[in-house]
Order: sequence, then C-alpha cells, then structure tokens
Amino acid sequence: MLSLTSLRCFVAAAEERNFTRAAKRLFISQQALSNHISKLEAYYDVRLFDRGTPLTLTDAGRALQRRAAEILSSVDDYAREVQDIKNFRQGELTVGIPVTRGTIMLPPLLSAFHQMFPQIQLHLAECSFSENITDVLYDGTADLCIGYEPKDTKDLAVVPLFEEKFVLLVPSQLLKERYPGRRLAEGPLSIARFANLPFVAQNPESMNGRVFRTLCREAGIAPDIVVSTQNLITQFSLCIEGLGACVLPLTFLSSNQRLFGHGGTLLFSRDGLERLSVFLLDSSAIGPLQISVYRLKNKLLTRAGREFIQLARDIFSGVRDDQILTQFRFGSFQ
Repeated sequence: MLSLTSLRCFVAAAEERNFTRAAKRLFISQQALSNHISKLEAYYDVRLFDRGTPLTLTDAGRALQRRAAEILSSVDDYAREVQDIKNFRQGELTVGIPVTRGTIMLPPLLSAFHQMFPQIQLHLAECSFSENITDVLYDGTADLCIGYEPKDTKDLAVVPLFEEKFVLLVPSQLLKERYPGRRLAEGPLSIARFANLPFVAQNPESMNGRVFRTLCREAGIAPDIVVSTQNLITQFSLCIEGLGACVLPLTFLSSNQRLFGHGGTLLFSRDGLERLSVFLLDSSAIGPLQISVYRLKNKLLTRAGREFIQLARDIFSGVRDDQILTQFRFGSFQ
C-alpha cells in the first residue's frame, strides 16, 4: 500500500542522493528508509534508484520525484488549510435571505461582520419571497437564513431576533379627502378604520401581501386594491404618488443610525415620507411574526456561522420599537 511516509522517504533520498543522509534528515534509521523505498519499488514494480556510487535516479525514479513533490506539496497545503479553518483564519459563509429584507438588514450586519472577520468570504442566496427561503437550506446552498420564522421548524435550529410590527402608510392628501376633519391620537389601530381608502398591495404570494389580506379579513373589510405588485419598492412608490395606502413592516421604515446608516431611511427618502401619514397597526389578529436566524439542525455549524448568528443577535435583538416610532407621528382616528 502506498503511504505518504514512503513518498517522503523517497523524495529525501532523491534530493540527497544518499540513503544515509536522507535517513538522518528524516530522523529515522537507514534500514527503515531502505524499507520504504523497497515498498515503493514493489508497489510500482520498477527500480527507482541505481544503487551505485553515487546513488542515481532511474527514469521511473525521476518521473516519481516530480509527482511525489506535487503530491506532498498538495497534502501539506491541505493540512495548513485545515489548520487555518480550525484556527478561524479563513472560511466561507452563505446566508439566505429575501431580497428586500436583505436590503434593510444586511448592510449593518455584513459590514460589522466583515470588519470583525475579514478572512471569511460571504455569499448571499437571495429569493423573492420569504416562504421560499428555506429551500436554500434544504438544497445545501445556504448555511443559514434570515427571515420570518417558518411554521415548520422541526428540522431547524431557530434564533429569534425581533418581532415584526406593521404600519399603514397613507398619502396625506388622500387622507384629508377621505377623512376630512378627523383628529389624530396615539395608539395602534385596526385597519378597519381605513376601510374607505384605496390600497396598493403586494401580491398574496408574498408574506407582506398575506399579512395585509389577513388583517383586512379579520377586520371584516373588503379592501379596494387599485394596484397589486410583487415589489415592495414599487408598492411604496405608488403610495407616495397618491394611488393608495399600503401596509409595510415597521423595520422597513427605520432610519436608526446604528442599524441603517445616516439620515433618512435606507429604502425611502425623507421627502417621500413627509408626504405620507404613518399609522401603527394593531396586528394582534395575525399573531407575533418573529424575524429569526435559522439553520438545519443536522448540519454542522462552522465557527463563522456561530459568530454571524451572535452578531445578528447583538445588533437586532436590542432594537426597540420606540427607536423607530420616534421618527414619525403615529396616530389613530377619533
């Protein structure tokens, strides 16, 4: 059987052209070295050396010297690579996340992670809808995912980050036209209070679209949907233009500097928001919707993955609703 030790003995003998010096170099006896050379010659059924003075390589020996050096170099490189991974000096991590939520959550998270662990190469596996994101876990594309906590978690290890709240954005001019003379007061409210408004909604295939329709159904209203779109940015843009009100996750409006940069919001301009009235919705009808990091239980989580999850918890678990709410004038109708 071919062994790496035999190859190392052969390479040392080929370089030294002397069995005695090669044995000393490897800190073994000359007999042990000769035995390894003999094993190689028996394995390949060739003579590797002409055992004269000086010791010389045969044609087969010269060919093996080139190959053996490459093999041993590759083995040594792999050993160093494994040790580097063990010591967390290099590695890769693939994160699955819905596209729009990634636009909000990933900039602060990936920036902080890269500053802390620049040796880790990051990859993203993005999808259009939250419910599809677990696919990249099960097919092996992603190491972990961020999004709404799936209903079926029996195969998943789940780390909650925060509970998502929802807001209603209404073009201020439209609000004045449909509800003239109404006074605003603080507090979450039912979407039923806005039954007379037209709505711009996301398609029911999206989580946000299902949340909107569930809130309406539980409130006993049939919403007047003037436009239905797959894209949240399109939805918001049409809302700013006055086509109708829209329901969005609260965190999508955040301009908290610790999380989402400086000035305004990441997705939406301050000028655009000033043309809207923002209302915190009572979303108790849909129950708590957790944004979580999750992974497959039966898949080994690398140190890079563990560090990423901990950083996500550090960044997002400490965010309170009032850090976002203070940016806007929230209210309900009297």
